[in-house]
Order: sequence, then C-alpha cells, then structure tokens
Amino acid sequence: MEFTKAKIILANLRERIEVGSDGKFRLEGVITQRELEALDFFVSNQPDSPDSLSTPIAAPPSPKPALVKPIVGSTAEPQTSLPEPEPTVEEPVTLDLSTLSLPEADATYRVCLDFGTAMSKASFVHDNEDVDVEDIQVLKLGIPGDQEEIDEVMLVSSVFIDADGLLWFGQNAVKHAVDGSGSRIDNIKRALSEGNLNVPVDTTYNPTSQPLTYKDVVLAYLTFFTWAIGYALQNDVESPVVASNFKRRFAMPCFPRANARMVEGELRALLGEAQILADTFGDEIHAGLPLNRFLSALKQLRTEKRDYTFIEGSVTEPLGVAGSLLSWQANHDSLALVVDIGAGTSDFSLYRLKVTVNDDGSIDKTRTTAGEVDGTARGITEAGNHLDKLLKGFILQKAGVSGSHDRFQNISHALERDIRDYKESLFNSGSVYVPLYNGEAVDVSLTEFLALDEVTAFEKSLRKTLVEILESADKEWINWVQANPSHNLTIVLTGGGATLPMVRKLAEGTVTAHGKTIPVAAARSFPEWLRTGYPDLETPYPRIAVSLGGARRNLIRSMGVLKSTGFGGGSPTLGSYPTKGI
Repeated sequence: MEFTKAKIILANLRERIEVGSDGKFRLEGVITQRELEALDFFVSNQPDSPDSLSTPIAAPPSPKPALVKPIVGSTAEPQTSLPEPEPTVEEPVTLDLSTLSLPEADATYRVCLDFGTAMSKASFVHDNEDVDVEDIQVLKLGIPGDQEEIDEVMLVSSVFIDADGLLWFGQNAVKHAVDGSGSRIDNIKRALSEGNLNVPVDTTYNPTSQPLTYKDVVLAYLTFFTWAIGYALQNDVESPVVASNFKRRFAMPCFPRANARMVEGELRALLGEAQILADTFGDEIHAGLPLNRFLSALKQLRTEKRDYTFIEGSVTEPLGVAGSLLSWQANHDSLALVVDIGAGTSDFSLYRLKVTVNDDGSIDKTRTTAGEVDGTARGITEAGNHLDKLLKGFILQKAGVSGSHDRFQNISHALERDIRDYKESLFNSGSVYVPLYNGEAVDVSLTEFLALDEVTAFEKSLRKTLVEILESADKEWINWVQANPSHNLTIVLTGGGATLPMVRKLAEGTVTAHGKTIPVAAARSFPEWLRTGYPDLETPYPRIAVSLGGARRNLIRSMGVLKSTGFGGGSPTLGSYPTKGI
C-alpha cells in the first residue's frame, strides 16, 4: 500500500472516532479491511519497527495550489491542493477496435442517450416497416447497473475513485463512497457547460497519483453508460441482435449558442471513444476498473484520429420532449413553452412547433419544423438539487444539529446520501419520517416545507423566469395567442421535477406579458398515442421524454431562431391547440 492511500484511509478512520460523555474516545461500527491494512502498513513501516523498510518513508510531496474549485461531490469538502504527480506505471491494454470495421449499421435501429446530471436514460426505437409502426423500448439500464431497487430504467450519474485506484460507476460509486474514503463525483455533466473539461481533478476526488481531468471522468462515465446500453440491447430488447455500431443520437442541454457547437463536438467524440472503451473492457467496467488501465487505453486510442460514423448527431432537449409528445398523425401548429426541471438546472425554451401531414398520411419533412423564439432560451440554477439542499438544511434545523454538533459530519453525510428519497416521499405522501445517524428522528410535513421562505422564493423564481421569457419574445407571439380563443400558451413540463407542486402551478391560470393577459394550459402529462400503445411508460415518462423523442423516426427539424411570427401581429390561420394539450 502507498503512503498517500494509507494516509487518506486513516484520515477517514480518524473522523469516525468520537468522544463519549466520559471523555474517552470510541469508534462505532466495524473496522474495514482497508483500514486494517492501512494501520498495519504504518505500524510495520515505522523506523524503529523490526519489520521496517531499509529506506525510511518519505514525507508526502508538497502541495500545489488548486487551479479551480472542483465540481462538488457528495461526501466531503474539497481540498485545496493537488499532489505533486508521481511517475505513473502504464499497464498494457489491447484495444478492441472491432466496432470500427463493422458494415454500416441498419438505420432503422436507433438509440438516443440522455446524459443527465443525476440520472442517465436511453431509449431504443426500431422502425418496423412491415406494419408501419415504431417499436419503442426504454432500455432497462438499472439491471446492468445493479440498481433496480432505485429505478429500472435510469442509471445513476456518479463516479467514485477508491484508494486502490479503481473506478466505480453509478450505484456502485454510491456504495463504495459510503464504505471507503474520499468523495464521489456526482455533477460530472456540469463540466460540459462550465468549461471545466481540461481542469485536473482535485485530490478530494482522485486519491491516486494518476493525473486526471474532468474530461477523462466524463469519458469514463460515458463508457459505463455505453456498456450498460450494450448489455440492455443484447439481453432485453425484443428484436434481432443489434450490432455494436448501432446508430445513436444524444441529447443536448440548452447551452448558450456560443458553447453549443463546441460541446456537441466534444460529446460526439467522447461517445465514439466510449464505445471502443466499452468493447475493450467489457464487464470489467462494472467490477472496479483500474484507473491506470483506463488511462493507458485512452492514450492508445488517441494516438490517431478516428471517425465514429455511428454517432448520428444531437437532439436538443426541448425538441426531444416535443418529439415524444407528437403523434405525427395529424397537422399541428402551436406555441409551446418547454420547462425542463432537472437535478442541476431548470431550463426554459419557447418554441413554435409545426407538423404537416400529406394527403397520403406521410409526414412532409420540409414543413415539419420547430423554431426557437428569439431570446427565450434560459436556464436557472434552482432545480431538484436546490430543493434537496433546502430539505437537508430544514431537517438539520428541526433536529437542532448545527456545525458545532460533535456528530455533525456523520449526521450530515448520512442524510445527504438519502435526501432524494426523503424528498420524493415528502412530495408523494405529504410527510416524511427521517431517522438520523445519531439515533434521533425528525418528522417533516409538506405544508411546513412549502411554507419556508427559501421554497417560496424558488416558486417565485420559476414564475419570474416564465414571465421574463415571454417579455423577451416579440409581442406578436402574445397577440397571436390572445387573438384566437381556441389557442393557449401550452406549458410542457418535463424532467424529474415536473410533478412538483410549485412547477405544476406554472401551467395553471393565466400569465401577463407585454401588458396582455393570456391563458396557459398544461400539455398532456402522458401523450395519448403513448397511452394507447405503451401504457407502461406513464410513470417514467417525465424523465425519459427526451431520450424517447430523440430516438423516434421523425424529428422536428430546427428552423433556428424565429424573430417574429411572420404574420405582422395578426391572427394566422393555424391548426387549433386545445387546452388538453398535444
């Protein structure tokens, strides 16, 4: 065992030692195997020990200042230094490049990947031309991810590097972070939007001497994501075996336009590399992947430029949602505000959606388009994670646990681990019973939580953003809605937070913009065409809408930015948009 690893493990052990009422030190629970090995390492390698090494242990290297604040993980505060890199030992890895030499994949089979902040999802669509229908399956990624008890179709978006240099992903990352030392990386998707891809990972998250960037971490997770998709395709899909170079699309968040093209290019390359690495490591990915083997394979992979033609391209998240709502069987022309309440951000986009069906029932692709109303794409940082933090703080406050509490870290870490489950129980049942690490417990009612100033501020922020978006749009859009009583501004709620009460309020009543008050209506929470053909998808629909719509045969072609309606403020002759939604 290396000095640095042993030190990290023992530092974690030290945090678990508590002072009893009699003033004596106590350690609750069991000593793990790694903690025992770390103790043995230090005892046997002291200079005056009979079993000491002939060469004294060197002091740990002097730290360097951190380059940036790292992405916040879930189990510890970031450290402020990076260790001096030690010489790395590369382990030979033979790349499996077989996917690149396969014949062109059947274009009637497609997968859309939705890389999420908290959870990742993927949907599979086969164009069954014999009966002219789409065979749709939301892939059961929870099975290869060993997390069916959490969710059958979603994959936890977490990475953890243990003291032995093993990479763990998804729910395994959560489990090993609890049992070991260090912190897991939960918000890796943020590296795409914040320009952190090439920033070194801090020692809080990387306890090894291997130099590692957030781009490497994103790729490592996408490799796990790709491996899980491949497993599901081979074992669960009710269709012929799908080749590993299956056509795939990927969901793109609403980044500022200056960043969107760069991020799309990065994701396209990373997803191609992820397939090669998934082929190379296979099931080893899920059993603890040695970081040095991963980096060795990555170095080989990037020795030359490769073309990943099986990555078809991106689908913006709002258009993915819109594509999942439409039946593609009738003419449609509407104004819809897509509100995606995710874990890290809440994204708003106002779109004009238009579908034109020919006389023979086929889609006129040249006139099936979507246009983003100019100046109306916006995101705010208040989202699911924001409510998690508010609920955690409220529970600690009710329990009388502050930073000066002698078990604060233990209580806080244990609470944070399960806070999402407590939040869901609170909103679904109206109350939640929360047992704490110190044996005490707290009851929280939904009424008292919603009454908190911080929670009402979140609700007001959502409403304020909605109004600001409509004020940013040309007033012709408001005139069009107001001029035709059969039209409403339709609010499309999606994402993990779509059912929150403060979010549902956005689609109720009226809204005033440009001095005019117009009615709003919620789109169907579950589209009728899915209810008829795929009723089992109703429960997960808000979370899988993006990947489902992005994988379908027909995609709404983006018209780019729309400056105005093009109707001079009058009332265009458009297909009606009833209050029942799409």
